[in-house]
This record gives sequence, structure tokens and C-alpha cells, in this order.
Amino acid sequence: MEKAENPTENSKLISFLENPIDLQKFKSKNNGNVTTSVNNGLKYQYHPAINDSIFYGYNFITDSIGPKGINEIVVFKYGENKHRFEDETEILIEMRIFNKDSDLGKANLIGHSKAELESEFGIDYLTFDKGIAYSNKNKVLILELDKSKVNSYRYVKLNTEKIDNDLIGQIIK
Repeated sequence: MEKAENPTENSKLISFLENPIDLQKFKSKNNGNVTTSVNNGLKYQYHPAINDSIFYGYNFITDSIGPKGINEIVVFKYGENKHRFEDETEILIEMRIFNKDSDLGKANLIGHSKAELESEFGIDYLTFDKGIAYSNKNKVLILELDKSKVNSYRYVKLNTEKIDNDLIGQIIK
């Protein structure tokens, strides 16, 4: 992996990484096409210091399910509504997106070209075998490319702001 030259601060990238999706709006549109599960937070994921909390996975079924499976959104839930689907206190931790879904809005990146990404988010990214990774503070967007087009991506809120090749490698395993 190599760091791109001429790093510049990109407000569109920062805005995207701060809030890639309106989670409550997305969930309300997809209420009937979701399965849920409680899971353990992964070591690299953001773990807020809040007692009585859980990580929850939402698996969303889209019109076309590709060979990598269905889209998943992982959230951190706490408080009295943590076992309810309608929980506005949940914190977005990760998105694993493998299929196009127009309900994702600006996060519907499947099929975008590398040139489109560079135009939108800039050229300050890490490169790795199959793609590129953008980051800001403790958030990272890892895009897997096939023939210079996004075929899957992961958005992760991390427990560190030190984002390097080793961490990206751990996430994409």
C-alpha cells in the first residue's frame, strides 16, 4: 500500500465519512427486507464506553444479491431501546456493502469508477491490491475495485485515528 501524494482536505469526503447514510430513514424504507442479529464488536471497531450495550447487525436484502452476499450495517446500541428496531440512539459502526441499493443515497457507491471517486473525494488515499481507502480521523472507507469500478466497500468507525496499511489489511481479511 502506498499513500497518495499531495494530500488535501476534502470537505465532501469529511462530510461523507461523518454521516454516510441517514440510518433511520434507510431503516424505515427497508423495514420489511431486514434480518437482525446481535454480534460482538470486532477489535478494530469503535467501542464507546457505555455500559449495558450491544453491537447489532442489520442484514438488508436488495433487489439483486451478488456473489458476496447481502448488505450489512453494524450499529452500537445502548439504553432502554437497544432491543428495538426503532432506536434513534444507535451509533453507526460499520457498513459492508456488496450490492447497489438506491435507498443508500449518497452511499450507493457500487459501480462508481475510480475517476468518479477521485472527483468526489480527492486523491489522498491509501492503495492496496484490490482497491483504495479514504480516511479521516477515526473513520475509513475501503473500496474494492474491479476494472476501476467499485464492486464492494466497507465503511468503518474505528477505535483509533492511526490508520495504516496493517489496519486496512486487518479489516479487509
